[in-house]
Amino acid sequence: MEALLGGVSAVRVLALAAAAMLASASLSGDAAERKAAPARSHQLLLGLGFSAPFNLEEPFINMAQTRSADWKFETGAREKLEGAEAIRAGYLDPATFMPTKKGRSAAHAAAGVFFPGAQKFRDYYADAYVLDWRGEARGFMSRWEEKAPGERTGNSVTYRLKPHQVSEGGLRFAAIGDGFGGVRLYRKKYRALLDRGEIWNPAFIDYVRRYDIARTMDIQSTNNSQVRRFDQIATMDEPWGQRATISWPEPPYFSAPYEILFDLGVKADVAIWLTIPPEIGAPISPADPSLRRKDKPTRLDFERFKAVTADHAKETLASGEWEVFAREFADRYLASGYPRERPLYVEIGNEIWNLAGGFAVSSNYAIGIARGLDPEWKIGHGYGALTARFMVALEKEFASRKVRPNIVYVVASHTANPWRTKQALDGLAAYLRLLGAEPKSLLPKTGVAVTNYYGNFNALGTALFGSDEPDVYAPLWLDALRKDPDALAARISAHLKNGGADKKLTAAWIAARWAEHRAVAAKAGSRFLGAYEGGSHLLPPRQLTKSEAFLRWWEAYHWGADGADAARSVNRKLIDAFPGAIIANYESIGEIKPNAPWIDGHYAQPTPVLRMWDEFARPDRIDAGK
Repeated sequence: MEALLGGVSAVRVLALAAAAMLASASLSGDAAERKAAPARSHQLLLGLGFSAPFNLEEPFINMAQTRSADWKFETGAREKLEGAEAIRAGYLDPATFMPTKKGRSAAHAAAGVFFPGAQKFRDYYADAYVLDWRGEARGFMSRWEEKAPGERTGNSVTYRLKPHQVSEGGLRFAAIGDGFGGVRLYRKKYRALLDRGEIWNPAFIDYVRRYDIARTMDIQSTNNSQVRRFDQIATMDEPWGQRATISWPEPPYFSAPYEILFDLGVKADVAIWLTIPPEIGAPISPADPSLRRKDKPTRLDFERFKAVTADHAKETLASGEWEVFAREFADRYLASGYPRERPLYVEIGNEIWNLAGGFAVSSNYAIGIARGLDPEWKIGHGYGALTARFMVALEKEFASRKVRPNIVYVVASHTANPWRTKQALDGLAAYLRLLGAEPKSLLPKTGVAVTNYYGNFNALGTALFGSDEPDVYAPLWLDALRKDPDALAARISAHLKNGGADKKLTAAWIAARWAEHRAVAAKAGSRFLGAYEGGSHLLPPRQLTKSEAFLRWWEAYHWGADGADAARSVNRKLIDAFPGAIIANYESIGEIKPNAPWIDGHYAQPTPVLRMWDEFARPDRIDAGK
């Protein structure tokens, strides 16, 4: 067996597997112990996954809500039309992004692949599923249709998947005609809930409710959001999975409606941490072809984008769309039944300091806003100004209704650089003054948040092997793994738990940065909240992941008892040092793989790491989700 495991101790792997089984088998005893534990001195935040067909978290009863706006039409052998081409050819209605009757001439129209990775959890996904719709069409799920032919009745088809038949399924429609719409895909057992208007999968609610706070950043497709008007946000009847796109014309709707976010807070009885699009009031979309690079027309010209944003910055911030957004937001909040005394965390965008690809549009937009207000201002000042603008609009809206909800305006910052927090708070205060507001009265309504991510492979390379270059440390790592995998695991855990404050992303390093951000927040008249995201950030480089022996060992270590112990130690040190702070878990439920170290496991695969998070959850609610 050692040869099969590439040198990893068979006893060690079996012990880790046994630990996971014991964690699952002794739930009631564990829950009883947790209920007897001392009062919690922290809050626990769960970052939710994307509104997307691939999300195995399965948040919605109607899984078809997670599709994007676009459709792919198979018009011939290996010929497909989508986006602008489908619109020009008359297959896709540009106003609704629904297939037209011309879609009948296509072999089918495809709208997403659901449950990739479900084969790893066959028993969990073995169930009866219903696909139904309105109007003239023939719906089917590719692959499911071949494995378990559906039972058809009118505008409905039911698939009864046995464990050996479980696979991903492609949502498709053929013979499209009049009145097509209202697509639903759901587990048959939830039909009654869906018909009475329920949104959330009961299994998802049972899991979320053990946390104190749910952050909806990914459900809202926040990163690089191009929403500029409230009417661009998807309605309750439209799909909720449309993310930012460079395609033009842009889709008529994006993101998820605020109604469902407030409803989640009510149904799961948790505080909601939601996001607001940073580009409210902007006169031009970042997808507009006039902002593209001339040498690469499929890419945004960031220098031009920043210049155009700067030119229109004052006009953008003076736009009445901010007041429209505040009014519509308040309408939905007040109609939802979300308790007014419960905190509602409101954040502009996500990581508006990060210039990596997934964040670059919003971050460069903030740079443009900053330059348009003051040539000396930087990205953080722009982010602070955007936060201040929405803050004033929403505060005025609630004041006009004589309502005082418990809104916390989040200033999210880069953990490694407390100067970014100061920059954002300075920009926020300065723009409040420009609006005629008094910063001293409004800054106490704000809160600074960073992350509790731990672990960095290059830093581990330095600590363990004297180099932060993957080409140098990867061979040394693999050699250490062959010689003594248990000793290597112990060295990693010791570094994460006991490494000094100068060692990046160790418990001590995180605590030291938190203290610096807390001091900056206090000096500005704000406060320190804790984390908006967190968990493992141990992303192994390709020089290691190409080794099957490493992957087997890494899964056993990272998601096993040793990995759980390291994570537990980081959490506990932060809780002890920052009483009342928010500890974040981004994300939790999904498929375990090396490029997603923040995933803890699955409802059907309760790893020791997943169970570790339960130790910090609301003890009176653990039983409900197990």
